[in-house]
Amino acid sequence: MILRSLRSHFRVLGGLVLLAALAAVLAAYSPSLAPPGLHQRGLSLGAAKAKVLVYTTAVGSAPTTFGPGTSSDNYLDAQLALQYDLYLQSDEATSAIGAAIGLHGQSVAASGPFTLLLENQSRAAARLQAPDPRRVNHSYRLLLDVDGATPVLTIYGQAPSARAAIALVGAARSQLIQHVEGQENAHARGDGEGAIVQPLGPTTGGLVDPGVQWQLMAFVFVLALALGGGLLYARAQRRRRVPRAALPALDLLDDDSLGSDDWPHTKRVLPWALAGFMAMLFLVPFQSIDLPGGANLDRPLLVALALLWVCTLMLVRGAPRPRVRFTPVHVAALGFFALCCIGVAVNGPALANMGEIGLTAKKLALLLSYILFFLIVASTVRPREVPRFVALMVGLGAVMAIAVIVEYRTHYNVFYSLWAKVLPVTPPAELDTPDSIGRLNVLGPTDQPLELAALLAMVLPFALIGTIEAATKRRKIFYAIAVGLLLAAGVATSRKTSLVAPAAGILLLAVYRPRTILRSLLGLGLVLGVLVHVTSPGALGSVLEQLEPGHVNTVATTTDRVARYDAVRPDILSHLLIGRGYGSYDPHKYRILDNEYLGVLIAVGALGLVAYFAILLTMMRLAHRTIRGPDPRRSALALAALASVGVILVASALFDVFSFPHVPYLLFFVGGMIVALRNASPAAAPAGEAVRRVRSGPPGPPFGGSGPSHDWLAPPELETPLEVLPPSREPVPA
Repeated sequence: MILRSLRSHFRVLGGLVLLAALAAVLAAYSPSLAPPGLHQRGLSLGAAKAKVLVYTTAVGSAPTTFGPGTSSDNYLDAQLALQYDLYLQSDEATSAIGAAIGLHGQSVAASGPFTLLLENQSRAAARLQAPDPRRVNHSYRLLLDVDGATPVLTIYGQAPSARAAIALVGAARSQLIQHVEGQENAHARGDGEGAIVQPLGPTTGGLVDPGVQWQLMAFVFVLALALGGGLLYARAQRRRRVPRAALPALDLLDDDSLGSDDWPHTKRVLPWALAGFMAMLFLVPFQSIDLPGGANLDRPLLVALALLWVCTLMLVRGAPRPRVRFTPVHVAALGFFALCCIGVAVNGPALANMGEIGLTAKKLALLLSYILFFLIVASTVRPREVPRFVALMVGLGAVMAIAVIVEYRTHYNVFYSLWAKVLPVTPPAELDTPDSIGRLNVLGPTDQPLELAALLAMVLPFALIGTIEAATKRRKIFYAIAVGLLLAAGVATSRKTSLVAPAAGILLLAVYRPRTILRSLLGLGLVLGVLVHVTSPGALGSVLEQLEPGHVNTVATTTDRVARYDAVRPDILSHLLIGRGYGSYDPHKYRILDNEYLGVLIAVGALGLVAYFAILLTMMRLAHRTIRGPDPRRSALALAALASVGVILVASALFDVFSFPHVPYLLFFVGGMIVALRNASPAAAPAGEAVRRVRSGPPGPPFGGSGPSHDWLAPPELETPLEVLPPSREPVPA
C-alpha cells in the first residue's frame, strides 16, 4: 500500500514537472511547421542611441557663440527640437525610415517625448499626420526625447538585433537631416536665420540581456510548478476539510461583554498610539516636515510605536499582550521584502558604481517601516476594536475632505499653513499651482493630488457600507454626509483617479451585494450629486471631460505617460527575474512612470511583481473568507476592507503608490484590520468569573444598533440580563 501511494505521488509529481518544462520551452520558443521545429521567440532586444544638436544661426555663418547658457535663443532652439521630435513621429518620417531599413511598405513605431510634459496645449496642432496603425511594425521602435531646456534631441531605437537598432537610429537621424536641409532649401527664413541639425557623436548600441530566454524559461517553469502544486495541495486539503460545524466559531462582534478592555475604553497604550498615528496620517503633512537629522515626522513616531510594541510583547502577559499570528498576508509581505533585499544584494556592485546604494537603502528602510506597521496593527487591534477604528478613520477622512474642499474653493491649505507655525514644514513646490494642463494642484496633507485622491477613495467603501448597515437615522445621515464629502474632495483634485479608484471600490461592493449597493447609490445619488456640485463646482465636469471616450486617450498626461512605457522595455529585459534593485530606479534621474506595477517590475523583477500582487490578493482573500462567515458585522467590515484594498489594486496602475507614504500606511492598516477580523475576541470577564450575555433575540445590525452598547464610540452598557457564574474549583453538577 505504501509503495503504491509513493508511485502515485511520483507519477503526479513527474507529470507536473513535465508540464512545467513544456510551458517553459513554449515561453521562449514557438513551434512551426514551415520549416518544422522550434524557433526562438524574439525576446532579446537590440538598443541604440544617438543625439543631435538643433540650433539656428545666420545663413552662411558658423555657430561660434552656441553653448548652454551662452545664447538667449536656447529656449527657442529647444522648442524647434521639439518640433523635429514630433516630425519624426509623423507618417511621412516613419514610412521613410521603414523603407530605409527594408521594411517594405511598413512604418516604424515612434513615440515621445517621455521625460517632461512640454507645450501640451500646442502639441496636438503641431503634430503632423500620424502613421496608419495597420502598417506600423512594432518590432522597430523609435523613442524620441527632448527636455525642453536644451536644444538636444535624443533618438533611442529598439529592434530585434543590435545591428538593426543601430541602423534604425541612423536612418532616423539621416531622415531628420534631409528634412531640415529640404526645408532650408525650399524657403529661406525671413529673419536671415537657418536651422541646423548636427550629430553629437556616433550611434552606440548593443544587445540588451542576451540571456533573457533562459531567465524567462526559469520563471515560467517555477511559476507553473507552483501553480500546479498549489492546485494539487488545494485538492488534497478539500478532501481533508473539517466540517464547518466542527470548526471553532468566531464570536459575534455585537456581543459586548462585562469587563471589556477594548479601545477606546481601555488603559492599553498601544491602541491609543495607533489612533494617534492614524490622526497624523490624515491631518499632518508629515512627509514635508523635516526634523533634525533629515528624518520625516513619521519615522521617529513609528520607532517609538515599535519600541512600545516590543516592550509590551516582552513584559506583558495575558489578554493585554499583542497576539502575533502569522497569516498568508504576513508571508506575502515578508516574502516581498526578502526579494527586494536579494535583488539589492545581487545588483550591489552595479548600484554602488552608479551611486544608488544610498537611495536603495532609504527605500528599503521605508518598505520595512510599512511592514512593521502592519505587524503592529495586526497583533494589537482586537476584533471588537475594528469597527471603532473604522469610525475613527471615516471621521478623520471627513475632516480631511472638508479641508480639501476649502483648499479648492479658497486656495488655502489648512494643513501646511497651520502646522508650519509649530513645526519646520517645507511646502511642495506644486502647492496651489496649475499643472502642465492647467489643473490646480490640490494636495491636502499629502505631496501629490493622486495620493490624496487614492487616500479618499480608500476610506469611501467604509463610509458607504456605514450608510447601509447603520441602524440609527443619525448614524446613517453622518455616513451619507461623509460619502458626499469624500467624493467631493476627491473630484476637487481634478484627477481621473478621483473617479476611477472609487468606482473600482464600489464595483467590488456591488459584486458581493448588488441589490443593496445599487439601491443605496440610487437613494444617495441626487443628494451626492448636489453636494459634490455645491462644494466643488466645476471639478466634476473637468474630471468627466478627461474620461470621455474621445479624450481619455488624448489627454496630455495620459499620452505622455504611455509614451514613457516604451522607453523602459530595455530596463525590464535587462533584469527580468530579480530586477535592478528596489528603489534604485529614481524617477528624477530616469523618468516618471506613474505605474506601481511597472516600477516593481523594473526594480524587483517578475518575481517581485508576483509577490506584490500576492500582498494585495492575500488581503482580499482573507477578507473574502470573513465576508462568507456567519457574523454579519464582521462580514460588513471585511467587505469594506476588501473594497479598500481593491482601490489600491486599481490605483497601482495609475501612479506609483509606494512612492508616497500616506497610501501604503493606510493600506497596511486596513490589512491589519482584515487579519484582526479573523481572530476571536479575547476573554473579557474579570479574573475568577465567567460572564455571558443571555439574549432574547437575534444579533443586532453589523454597524450598530439602537442601544448604547452598539455605538462604536460609546462605553459598553448592559441591555440584557447577565448570568454570573461564581468561581469554583470543583465541577458543578448538571
